[in-house]
Order: sequence, then C-alpha cells, then structure tokens
Amino acid sequence: MKWNPLRTLCALAFASILTGCVSMPKQQAFNRETHTTIKTIAVLETHETRPAVFMMNHPGANFGLIGGLIAAGDMASKEKKLNALIEQAQFQPLGYFRERLTVRMEERGYTLVWPQSQVEKTKASRGTFGLRKAYTGTQGADAQMDINFGFFGYAAAGAGDAAPYRPTATMAVRLVSPDGKQNYYTDYFAYNNVFNMRDAVAMNADPEFSYPGFDELQAAGPRSVDGLKLAIDSIASEIARQL
Repeated sequence: MKWNPLRTLCALAFASILTGCVSMPKQQAFNRETHTTIKTIAVLETHETRPAVFMMNHPGANFGLIGGLIAAGDMASKEKKLNALIEQAQFQPLGYFRERLTVRMEERGYTLVWPQSQVEKTKASRGTFGLRKAYTGTQGADAQMDINFGFFGYAAAGAGDAAPYRPTATMAVRLVSPDGKQNYYTDYFAYNNVFNMRDAVAMNADPEFSYPGFDELQAAGPRSVDGLKLAIDSIASEIARQL
C-alpha cells in the first residue's frame, strides 16, 4: 500500500483527540442485576482495523509542517514493516478479537451472535470514538453490542530507551437494547494507556513485549505479534468482566 501522507498526518492528531481535546463517550456502568434476562448479544459490524505504529512527541513533529511530514513518513515506514510481520504471521486482528471475546463472554454466560461480515459495509453515522449515533432494532438477541478500535498496534511515549514501543490498543464499547433505544452500558478501554485517555479502563502492557527501538521490535518477528494478541485478549477479558 502506498504511503498516504494525509492519513499519517491525521494519525499525528490522534493522540490529542484521545487525551481530551474532544469529549469521550459518556460512560455508563452495566447493572447485571437488572439485566438478568440478557443472554444473547448481537455484535454489530465495525471498522476495518489496520495495525499502526505511533510515537508520541516525535522529534520531527516539533519543526512545523515539514517536520510533521518527516515524522509521518517515519511512522508510515515503520507501520509498513509491522504489517509485513503481521501478514507473515497470518494474524487477523478483528478475527482474533472475535474469537477471544466470544470465549470470554461465554465464560460469563453470554452467547454472541456475530454478523456475517465483521467489517462494516454500509457506513453508519458515528459519533465520538466511532460508536454509532443511533441504532436500529434487531431480532433474535437480548441486546446489541457496538465496538470500535480506536488505535491498534505499537506505540511509544517518545524517542529513546526510556520510552519503548509497547503493544497498544484502545476500544470503545456500548451495549444497547434490542430496539436500540436504551443504553445499557458504555465504556472505553486502553491497553498501554500511552495516550493518557482520561477515565479509560486502563491495562498495563506486559513488559515482556517492550522494545526500546523499532529495530528491536522488528527483530522480534512473530514474537511482537504475540504482544498484539495479548493486548486483544486483555481487552476482551475486561469487557466480559464488566458485563
């Protein structure tokens, strides 16, 4: 895939979005006692998830537009290499998330009904953090689950050994009634909360998958993909725990 500078420059703004420049979804805890009849949950289609590489406080970003383009090019190059590792490992993030969330929710007594295509084809109107602004009704399920990855890949807090690359994932989740009119639950998650998402359900990254530089990450090969799998499973486990 050719480098799209606009896409990568947009990624440079992503950190400021996550750190509070826009409002995050209003959180709502799930009341299991009042929703004991919920056993089957229909999962809605979501965005395609392309693994990315991000460095907070990238040195190049301090030098205006030209510096921003240099930083964007650097991250785009690293992203291409990361995706090559992922393709080599035949790893599909959304498919793996589907597998792990299904297992974790079954442990809590829920059955998930997934759409035929997990990736959204008809674009829904979306609000903060990619969650839908409105929901239509569904049949054959006791609730609907809206999910959206914000960032997925490897991120570092800055340059240097003191700010290593770690597997990083952010996700927003909402559970609504079958008719789509009632909000049962809304929250957002951050595995390796390098973006400092306020009020997020934060999980620390396993230090076993910490790389002082991208060269070390790339040299780890398939092992670095295991770190991404752990990030997904950790978020899936936390979603199920809250429900």
